[in-house]
Amino acid sequence: MKIIHLPWALFGLTFLLFSQLLLAEDSDSNVEYKIKAGYLYNFTKFVTWPEDNSQTFNLCILGTDPFGSLIDPIEKRSAFGRPIKLFRFEDLNAFRQSALSGHEAPSNNQQCHILFIDASLDNNFSIKNVFAGRDGDRTLTVGQNEGFARRGGMIGFVQRQGKIKLQINMNALKYSHLTISAKLLEVAELVEGQGND
Repeated sequence: MKIIHLPWALFGLTFLLFSQLLLAEDSDSNVEYKIKAGYLYNFTKFVTWPEDNSQTFNLCILGTDPFGSLIDPIEKRSAFGRPIKLFRFEDLNAFRQSALSGHEAPSNNQQCHILFIDASLDNNFSIKNVFAGRDGDRTLTVGQNEGFARRGGMIGFVQRQGKIKLQINMNALKYSHLTISAKLLEVAELVEGQGND
């Protein structure tokens, strides 16, 4: 008969319970970012961008990428008859140096059609600062902090009663070249935040 010492048994039980909590939190996070990735894709069905010469529809992530590989399958989809292409920028310098931030690319004019700004940056961001004088009014800016839309972002993900909801900044959209569907406006919380003028 084996004798199991009580401290080791309690340690093992605690470890099992703690690891289950970690897995539960991880799966909750995965679910959250799968939902947000789904929203980012579905924005292409409810927002209209002006015509441009891009060969791809570009979804850019600025800051720490909270999606990881969860968002990668979006590149198997298309928007407006063009394949979706993901671009990741760790910081503003990398973003500003890319052709996607508004510079003329050699073969065509590239742009970020959707720019997701991670919470690691959006606490102290200003949309004007992100684009630094470049034309950002053709880019749908999306963030995930409570005050994102009020500070000039177009769409912010917010938590409401355990669910992910949308805040839409009507002033920022008013000064953009984007057209947003009334259906999307119906399901969002509309805020009068700073504009992007």
